[in-house]
Amino acid sequence: MTRRGRRFFVALVVAGSIAMVLLSLLTGAEPLSVARAWREWRSGIPMTEAPTLSILVQQRMPRTLAALLVGSGLALVGCAFQAMLRNPLATPYTLGVASAGAFGAWTATVLMAGYGLTRSILGVSSVQVFAFVFAEADVLIVYFLAARKGKVSPTVLLLGGVTMGMLSNSGILLMRYLSDPERLKMMDHWLMGGVDVLGYGPVLTLLIGVAPCMAILLAQMAKFDQLGFGVEIAAGRGINVRLLQTSTFFVGSLMTAVIVSVAGPIGFVGLIVPHAVRSVTGSRHRILMPVSVIAGGGFLCFCDIVARKLLPGETPIGIVTTLLGGPFFLYLLLRRRFTDWGA
Repeated sequence: MTRRGRRFFVALVVAGSIAMVLLSLLTGAEPLSVARAWREWRSGIPMTEAPTLSILVQQRMPRTLAALLVGSGLALVGCAFQAMLRNPLATPYTLGVASAGAFGAWTATVLMAGYGLTRSILGVSSVQVFAFVFAEADVLIVYFLAARKGKVSPTVLLLGGVTMGMLSNSGILLMRYLSDPERLKMMDHWLMGGVDVLGYGPVLTLLIGVAPCMAILLAQMAKFDQLGFGVEIAAGRGINVRLLQTSTFFVGSLMTAVIVSVAGPIGFVGLIVPHAVRSVTGSRHRILMPVSVIAGGGFLCFCDIVARKLLPGETPIGIVTTLLGGPFFLYLLLRRRFTDWGA
């Protein structure tokens, strides 16, 4: 694609993402009048006496911001992991972080029900705390397995992540067996993922956990371009490959753990968005990664809008992303359009 074509595509992605954000603010169970919200804001009346503005600011805005942060973070981690592992089908959850986080959330639920665990730890939900701690424990174990003799083996990272994911899934089955029906329903809903947050507390948690990690990964864009030529060539051009792999692994996993602890596991975003963007922009990470960030936020806002309108009530957003991502995954397998790796 020509440079003008790439610029047009980037402008289209930005415009589409902005449109999804605005539409997300206007979509919900209750109809919302922008003109009325504007009048309530201009009048200066208390929020308790401004129902339309209250819905917009206290309900729709946090949810939309959460979708933006989660979508952008997952898309960026997926892009970085595909480059680090040189695997076109790598996702933020490839290394078992989502399964470990879910295992932690289930463990917290069972402990609260039968062993007196408090509902919050230092003001943070115990489910979120346990999900984050278990996810980070998975990260440390997988890295310990893969780091040998001054090198980090991408193959061992993948195999270790898959194994830890299987062990975590076994732990989830045990926790399900120990749970009562009420908590089974609650946690099954959590496992489907969602950005239906209450207030700005979860948004602040996402911002603190996601924004610095995104900045670190985006700072490595030029190094990922070199890594695309191969480990040996990148090392010959002055790239500290082990440091790049290690920092990408820990930063990406940390960001994924924060996202899972707040929004649950939301699949396929880290697979769909980087490949869709790459098919237009090409493999240069200096373009691919920033555009993936913008597209990821807009894509998850779109999925959240669909989730609110697909069925009566509300459909968990993880179902929507899976319905979109599953066919796309099969398409990748059938077409084998993995341009970064020459397959």
